[in-house]
Amino acid sequence: MEEVRVVPACSDQLKPVVGQRFQSLEFAIAFYDVYARAVGFDTRKQGVRKVDEVTTWYYVVCNREGHKKSIDDDQLNARSGFSMKRRCLSKRCGCKASISFKYFSDNGHPGYMVHDFNEVHNHDMVESEHQQFMTVNRHLDNVHQKFILDCSKANIGPTLTFKVLKETLGGFDLVGWTVGDIRNASRDIKAYAHGFDVQMVLDDMAKKKEMSESYTYHYEVNENNQLVPLFWCDGLMKMNGNMFGDIVAFDTTYNTNRYCMIFCPFTGKDNHGSPATFAAGLLCNEKTGAFGWLFRRFVECMGIAPKMIVTDQDNGMRSGIEEVLVGTRHRWCMWHIMHKLSTKIPNRHFWIPAYFRDFPLGSMIRTTSISESENSFYKRFLKPRANIAEFYMNFNHAVEFQRNSRTALDYHDATALPILATTLPFEKHASTLYTDTMFRKIQEEIVEGNDRCRVLGFSSTEFVDTYKLGDSHRKSYLVTYDRSAESYYCECKLFGRHGYLCRHIFFIFRNNELKKIPEKYCQSRWMKTPLAKAVHGEIHDDIPTRSVVDDRQAVSKQGISMFYGFLRRFEEDIDLLRAFVGGVEEHGKSLQAGNPTTSAIEKRRMIEEFYGMVRPEVVEVHPPDVVKTKGHASSSKSRLISKREKALKDASRPQRRCKACDEMGHHDSRNCPRLKEMEMEKELGKGKSTI
Repeated sequence: MEEVRVVPACSDQLKPVVGQRFQSLEFAIAFYDVYARAVGFDTRKQGVRKVDEVTTWYYVVCNREGHKKSIDDDQLNARSGFSMKRRCLSKRCGCKASISFKYFSDNGHPGYMVHDFNEVHNHDMVESEHQQFMTVNRHLDNVHQKFILDCSKANIGPTLTFKVLKETLGGFDLVGWTVGDIRNASRDIKAYAHGFDVQMVLDDMAKKKEMSESYTYHYEVNENNQLVPLFWCDGLMKMNGNMFGDIVAFDTTYNTNRYCMIFCPFTGKDNHGSPATFAAGLLCNEKTGAFGWLFRRFVECMGIAPKMIVTDQDNGMRSGIEEVLVGTRHRWCMWHIMHKLSTKIPNRHFWIPAYFRDFPLGSMIRTTSISESENSFYKRFLKPRANIAEFYMNFNHAVEFQRNSRTALDYHDATALPILATTLPFEKHASTLYTDTMFRKIQEEIVEGNDRCRVLGFSSTEFVDTYKLGDSHRKSYLVTYDRSAESYYCECKLFGRHGYLCRHIFFIFRNNELKKIPEKYCQSRWMKTPLAKAVHGEIHDDIPTRSVVDDRQAVSKQGISMFYGFLRRFEEDIDLLRAFVGGVEEHGKSLQAGNPTTSAIEKRRMIEEFYGMVRPEVVEVHPPDVVKTKGHASSSKSRLISKREKALKDASRPQRRCKACDEMGHHDSRNCPRLKEMEMEKELGKGKSTI
């Protein structure tokens, strides 16, 4: 077969010439890349020679130079339907096109010259519609890397990032890279913190502690200076704990970081009935001592232990609670109970509602699960392969999202006018007291009391009236009204369990023609935020109520917004658009002239901005080894599998050819059964000859 000879045609100004000189090696390489891009082929470095750290020779070849190794194995693999190994294609076809640059020094002025240039290729050049996929045309500049990092912060993956860029820039050919390039760039930038991630987080926590006394964090290390446990709580978390931390849900979450450290958030419900985070921790084991350490730090931070803590059925948690939270009532989460009901019958006092019916707001544990809903929420932000710095960053994003949702609900309560279902004056009064989420539940009770409750019996003494009321559920309850104390009590105990009055008491309100709900019943956790009172502890005025935004980041966002605003304004007039872009470029160069930045400095700055933390020069606390948590063997190679599982697993795997027996199967030469039989026969033969 006749060899193809292709000499690319291009302008003489773009084509290299032997003896051509350049000021630096970077200029020389860039010139050849421009030539390759113009004619349609990719390049790669083949080799370099150095003398005393000075590059004396530099060789660049066409990326289709050479041949792929193991062609015979590839043919055998292809005949077997690529069952032996993964199908991997190659572009190499033995192209000889190349260029070499040689170092020179002319009167003390160093530079590089073209020493050898071969422009003949043995393949066709890349067509113009395909040139967008060439490596030489795929380059991520700083702006694009910043965009990729911003998308990564928002949990937008490489594929969706590529789609957004395609729409923003106007076409696939204008993007300038592939999904794989975006994935690799994100991977490389995140790897920047490898080995430094724990120290970065601790340094950031120390900085926040200096800025605010309300910020709390504790950690411990082992004999190798590796992180073991970590606890942290900022000012807003502490304020939420003081406001709503009478009942705390505590649960462990797995697969949130690359070290498999156990994520332990302390959560509860705010006045809107939405999840609120009080503190968080990371542990390396699930023993009693680890949980006890975390509970101790939590009580020290809040200044008081919660009245009730809701957990799953972990024995380590239970022992830690009994050791540290002595006066706290411990209850199991109903979500876990319903999944393990048959094994939890003996421990009724930990979960059956009758045992905590009289406990204030004890009904909160009857919900689907505070902790499980929080875990599901955090899973949307946290990633299994994230380092500790990225985990900490994503956790802060999740908390910011949570706080923003609550702020939106507060705004809705402050501005929206409620829709009333009756003409009762205390219903309107309730709409001014309670958050909208809870008012809808209270409104249901008011409507039920007004429309469906009836008197079944009545008795009265000097100070106490007693009513026997029936409701729509065909149940009857005794309701007492103490006129001397202006107090109401109902047998259903809804107020004690949920924190708002029941339909039976609202029926008595209507009969007694009350205009407003008595003040003693207006002090629950479900009040609107300006009216809410702390369930325990004190709220200090120095606790910041909103996150601190870096001035540099705020100005950067302002600049981006301004740029896109002018860009959209001028995009209809090409002359104005060119003048705008040219003016921005000229002004940017004038500002940069006195303060040039290298790509390495710019890349480091972007990475530090991505994490919001600076990589330290000295590492005192190192990341932990990968933690083995409960049930880890179920997903690891250490678990023994049955013959049935092995057969099902082998059936789903493609077969490959064994080099020992030359048969297709699920084995290779290391565990070939035919080879083992031959070895056993050989051993038996040796034994017989010895006899």
